[in-house]
Amino acid sequence: MKRGALLIFIALLAAAVPAQAQLQYAIGNFFRYGNGNQHAGGQSSRKEYVENQTNVRLFWNDVTVGFQYQYDDPPEFGPKYQGIKKRYVEYQRDGLQLTAGDFYTLFGKGLAMNLFENRGINYDTKLDGLRGVFQNRELHIITAVGTMKYYDLVNPDRIETYSVRSGFVELTPASFVRVGASLVGVSGDSPNAPYVDQVNADILSAMASFKVFGFDVYGEYASKHSFGMQQTGPDRYAGFDRTGDAIYGNISYSGAGGFGASVEYKNYRYDVVNTQQRDPNRPTRMLPMANPPTAFKEHSFNLLARKPHVIDFNDEVGWQIDAFYSVSPELTLALNGSAASRQKSWLKLPGGSFREIRKTNDLFPAMDEEFSPFYEVYVEAEWYFDGQSYVRAAVARRFDAPYEEITREAHEQSSFTIPVRIEYMLTEEYSLGVSLEQQRFHDSSYPDGEQDLWNEFVSVTFAKAPLWAATVRAEFTTDEFEPSGKKFWMAGEFSYRLGNAHTATVSYGSERGGLICSNGICRQVNPFDGVR
Repeated sequence: MKRGALLIFIALLAAAVPAQAQLQYAIGNFFRYGNGNQHAGGQSSRKEYVENQTNVRLFWNDVTVGFQYQYDDPPEFGPKYQGIKKRYVEYQRDGLQLTAGDFYTLFGKGLAMNLFENRGINYDTKLDGLRGVFQNRELHIITAVGTMKYYDLVNPDRIETYSVRSGFVELTPASFVRVGASLVGVSGDSPNAPYVDQVNADILSAMASFKVFGFDVYGEYASKHSFGMQQTGPDRYAGFDRTGDAIYGNISYSGAGGFGASVEYKNYRYDVVNTQQRDPNRPTRMLPMANPPTAFKEHSFNLLARKPHVIDFNDEVGWQIDAFYSVSPELTLALNGSAASRQKSWLKLPGGSFREIRKTNDLFPAMDEEFSPFYEVYVEAEWYFDGQSYVRAAVARRFDAPYEEITREAHEQSSFTIPVRIEYMLTEEYSLGVSLEQQRFHDSSYPDGEQDLWNEFVSVTFAKAPLWAATVRAEFTTDEFEPSGKKFWMAGEFSYRLGNAHTATVSYGSERGGLICSNGICRQVNPFDGVR
């Protein structure tokens, strides 16, 4: 949105503020620095990054003005940036909220619209424009228009630019039922070296939620229509017109006796194509303003969080079951299971064409290798003793095998992991925490064939609450083809709390790196030796 329009909007809101309004403010700052060596492609190179993010919010009764100053020069990853990264003005009163500037929003479960930021992987899908929200007991309305600049996670110099128009309406005719619908219109430019694709899309979604007999039932459907022009050469263009859809459902139950469970289902078919067409930046794919649920567990244990399943939002069907049972006030058992696969596979024929292969049942995942099967089973027990001390132990089995249709080979990565976390309160202030994780890992993609290896992770934390904490962590692997060339990593970390709102943390040593994912969005983080 043009800055002139933003200033006019600020002036109109300021005029509505009573003269006796008292100014309040909130300021937050986040600073990161790293200096050491980074390992990538078998090579080691110097790596230094400096990142600072300052957030300021000013409050006058019903009006909030906010801005963020960002200094990333150089950043750990992503583009360099110095200046005001976000700015907005917002008016809120009696269920009405008006925002001008940068904002995030969510429609339903995100099948059509889910704008969010994750600073840890430098991912940001904010809109710069206007948003209006009205909500009371019976009605919830959101309108959002603006522009989006999406920076590619692999190549930050590649920027997709979109104009977005959207609306969402949700009705609550009774306390136990909600129904809603949304419409998102998109037009923009998507670089496709050495040319630029002209992209248009209309995304229509509908949702419903019911609460009956202790059950909470939710369902959402989205239909996507993509059309536009791809430049295939100098003065040569080809039109495209493709449709896709997505389904998400969830049933949860929480009853007496300490038992609860939920079942999730996903069937994402935004853009089902064969291997040769599966360009991650193709204009017909799920666009970055959408981000539906992944429907599999995101782990906090170190080894389970590394090399996770990477969801294909354009072609994946699956489910997740999550359940817990409180055996006693001190002991809780939890179970999580998930499975997924692609909807279709293709057989490459002589001459380079492909023949489509469909699953026997399109509603559920298949475990046949040509459909890229994935499954995971996770069982956990958490036991509290001696007041606030606890032990958390788990067993996890994971199988993931993306299939390459041209070579007709599956890249199998499977693991069996046993993680344990112990937190023991020595006194009311001092505590000792220990994490022990062991993993047997199988990978079929190594140069000399399949390999079975072991990964081990250990960390020890000694802390005085809430003032400081000191941690030593170490990791070991038998992987002969580890990208950094190492088999052992060790680092120490110390954090100190400054007042009620500030914390300083410094770490030194070596870190293994790996794939980091959040909400299904993944970034490869290179191994690093040095100080952070």
